[in-house]
Amino acid sequence: MTEHISREENLRRFRKHLRIDVALFIASMLGAFTLSGFAYLEKFHLILDVPIQRVNISAQQFLSYGATGFGSFLSALLFAMALVGIVSLFLLLIEKPRVSEERSATLPNWLSGLRDRVAENRGECIVVGVISLLAILLIFAWYLLVRGPSNNGRAAALEFASTCEDRNLTYANLDKYDGCLVAESDDMFYLLKRNQVDSKGVEFQTFALPKSGVKSITGQAQKINFKR
Repeated sequence: MTEHISREENLRRFRKHLRIDVALFIASMLGAFTLSGFAYLEKFHLILDVPIQRVNISAQQFLSYGATGFGSFLSALLFAMALVGIVSLFLLLIEKPRVSEERSATLPNWLSGLRDRVAENRGECIVVGVISLLAILLIFAWYLLVRGPSNNGRAAALEFASTCEDRNLTYANLDKYDGCLVAESDDMFYLLKRNQVDSKGVEFQTFALPKSGVKSITGQAQKINFKR
């Protein structure tokens, strides 16, 4: 009876810790998505010469952009890991078993000495190993959450500047302006005027126009086929 109660108590503790771990996991993922989305959008607007602090970007947009890039990377990583694991398992299954003489083969002198020195300095090796692992994880997290999204934001900005379609803004006083609509704030439109595109890059300039007095915004005529 006492053992049964102890098991139930341990199960309740496990469930409690599991709920805490799940909440921590969700919070950390939301933070990672937000950081990744901010790095992407900041670089995107920086390349297009648009002040991100004035642009209307919601928290949901940061999360969605971050989750898209982060999720794609994780999906590709998991697919690669699964593919490597399946191939390795298949090769392991079809491989001939090793002979007993190979198992009992002695280690070379230098490798045996290295093993003994590692055993003598086990504590120091553990400390160095933990520090090295943390450094690798931090570098990987920085690249995954900051550097990678920033590079993607730069590529997306250059792609947008090279291929975007102009819009025609007409004001009530009949003034007209042409340019690609990059973003907008509460009181301004940010437009991009492309000057030249070639194999080396794209040349453009960005300008802002007030929202007040805008009569109409017209896009270019497009024809889209039903079948891709």
